[in-house]
Amino acid sequence: PQEKELDPLSPATLSEIESNPAIEAVGNQADVRPWLIAADCHVLASYREGFPNVVIEAGAMGLPQIVTDINGANEIIINGRNGVIVPPKNADAIHASMSRMATDPAFRSVLAANARPLIASRYEQSYVRRCLKEYYKEILNDRI
Repeated sequence: PQEKELDPLSPATLSEIESNPAIEAVGNQADVRPWLIAADCHVLASYREGFPNVVIEAGAMGLPQIVTDINGANEIIINGRNGVIVPPKNADAIHASMSRMATDPAFRSVLAANARPLIASRYEQSYVRRCLKEYYKEILNDRI
């Protein structure tokens, strides 16, 4: 959703989102899979996130990605292996990466081929649960 209190969009941007036929603003979605299936690439052009689950979800769906160099996203994406990391708030870098994704199918294919295996090896649920359990044991002095 829009963050009107934290980071309002300009009236010109809102007008563009509403009137541009190439932009499909769908709001919150309970199931992102249909949208990811329809995509050739996922872009997270954020400059503040906690841990962006959508980057894991898109990678699990085999999508190459473009993300900004922010905490979380830059830990999930390995630049040049499963995606591209660009500086935050840099529209030119995002545009250049999007153009390359659109015009370089070999590059996009390499990133896509690596996307799911990298996510599966690093974020599979049982592995994450084991890591959390070990961490909790450590901070609770082996009381669990």
